[in-house]
Amino acid sequence: MARTQRRRAATVPAAAGEQTGEQTRRVRESLPKPANAPVAAGIARPEPRKRRNPFGFLKKLEPRFVADIIAELRKVTWPSFAETRYLTVVVAIVAVAMGLFLGLLDLSFGWVIERIFF
Repeated sequence: MARTQRRRAATVPAAAGEQTGEQTRRVRESLPKPANAPVAAGIARPEPRKRRNPFGFLKKLEPRFVADIIAELRKVTWPSFAETRYLTVVVAIVAVAMGLFLGLLDLSFGWVIERIFF
């Protein structure tokens, strides 16, 4: 929701019959007029207060959060099945190669440490 700025109160000249020390009086134009309350037997009764939920702010966060996720997922360019299969094979090959390299490095350091100290 966009916020709107409140209008400043306009100044109008005071009526000729008023005996105030000021030359102008303030008029509020931007305030809404109160709604006519239902009158029962000549007595206006206020509406009963609704009980506020202390966790009501979560309702405002959830739909926006979900809507943001859906909007971001629509922007994603999803790979085809062939691209996914190819990249999976590449990752598996790199993982095996790095595992072999680090395993050989560990064995060689272990062999060197055994020869030097034992």
